Amino acid sequence: MEETDKNTVNAGLMDRIRRSWIAPLAALGAFAAIVAAAFRTGPTPQNAGSKTPGGMPQPAAPQGALSPSPIKLEQEYSKSVILGGNGSGHPFRRSLDGIAVGSGDRVYALGDGEVRTFEPGGDYVSAWKAPGRAACLHVGADGSVYIGAPGRVEIFDRQGSHIGGFAAGEAASPAEVTCIKSVGKEILIADSAARYIRRYDSSGRQLGEIGTQNKTRSFMLPNRWLVFDVDSKGVVHATDTGRHQVTTWALDGSPLGSFGKFGMTDPSDFVGCCNPVNLAVFPDGRVVTGEKMIARVKVYEPGGRLLAFIGPENFDSQCTHIYLAVDSKGRIIAGDPVRREVTIFARVIKGA
Repeated sequence: MEETDKNTVNAGLMDRIRRSWIAPLAALGAFAAIVAAAFRTGPTPQNAGSKTPGGMPQPAAPQGALSPSPIKLEQEYSKSVILGGNGSGHPFRRSLDGIAVGSGDRVYALGDGEVRTFEPGGDYVSAWKAPGRAACLHVGADGSVYIGAPGRVEIFDRQGSHIGGFAAGEAASPAEVTCIKSVGKEILIADSAARYIRRYDSSGRQLGEIGTQNKTRSFMLPNRWLVFDVDSKGVVHATDTGRHQVTTWALDGSPLGSFGKFGMTDPSDFVGCCNPVNLAVFPDGRVVTGEKMIARVKVYEPGGRLLAFIGPENFDSQCTHIYLAVDSKGRIIAGDPVRREVTIFARVIKGA
């Protein structure tokens, strides 16, 4: 067989293999949605994203959620800066494990066993060694850097000097720390092993729990990953991936609401067995989500109406967890751990 014929056959075979996964994944997601529906934390609001702004019904995408539907969205974003990629002066060669934004919109990236900092425009600033098995990071209002590792939270100053830390979870059941946020004098820890958020004071004394005041007494996490953010009013927004929802909670653990549902055609829905896998919250309350199966980022109003869609062409097709953060300028910072690069998306002002 000629080489060109072999390439044609191989390409066709790979395409059939790729397509063969669509139906099983859709069925798995539908089954997960049925199970999750029985354990919803609250009513799902009517989602205006299923219609165009003019009120016309949303047409179905020809290949389900593999392509964004032609809905007219109110906001658009474009790439403005790429950090840490292969073409940069400081590429991540082995890993990218998390991102955060500090004061002055400085970007912090965890990868290759260190924390690297960049100016908002992309210029490299500095790097310092991260603790072993670091899985996530957060920058507090005072510039302190919090890094989560299995069963531990370590605290550093902005220059990278270790200034504290504490054990998270119980001795027999250490926390699987996947997200950290500081809120006033409290430190909130996402424990994906326990499937809820733990509240601590600065000394490491646990004060309470978030995510346990529902039917299952926990989040549903088929992917064993829990992420949350806190808005300017102190409301906690958390991923509930098995329920295909973004849920909201008061700091005392009281459930406040939720939005989202499983779906394969409407771009405002969440696909697969467990989405969204990540989120961040703008100061004005808009919610940014990241998904796997189809690597994409979306922006919602607090009530769940879809505003913007950053499509899979911007990420590696094998990416299963897009790290997210936002800055004071309204930009979205997205980390692709497969490409090991951080992309900053700036909002496009229409008509400008």
